[in-house]
Amino acid sequence: MTNNKKSSIRYIDDNTALVTKAFQKNASIFGTDEFKLWREYKAMFPGAKMTTKTIKKNPNKLNITKNMTYENMALYIRQQDDAVEVMVEFQKQIKLSKIKANPYRAVLAWFKKKYSDVNDYMDFFEELAAKNAAENDMFAVPTAVNL
Repeated sequence: MTNNKKSSIRYIDDNTALVTKAFQKNASIFGTDEFKLWREYKAMFPGAKMTTKTIKKNPNKLNITKNMTYENMALYIRQQDDAVEVMVEFQKQIKLSKIKANPYRAVLAWFKKKYSDVNDYMDFFEELAAKNAAENDMFAVPTAVNL
């Protein structure tokens, strides 16, 4: 067996082998290293089936970076009382982040520190999305018709 973690099989029992999704996909392609490795494994354990590891996700965890683009951050900043000063700082942070390994992450960290109540941010964009959906609803009937 190869040491490459992506192309390895983990023995669970005689009927179960734990593999990655990439391994499972490549094992179905004739001639690949994974195909050959799976055939060797099946020769030793004829009843073996492949299973892939599933990652347990926390259903209570919020995706707080969802929709946190520079454009949306700027839109949120413009709604604040100190928008002029913060916008200058925001632009400065974007310029300073250019030397970082991950510029977006650096700006995002600054933004989250500046606006630590993420719920305000999320609520703002939920309300904005609802407003935009109502305005762009092609089936909406105006309440007052001007004749």
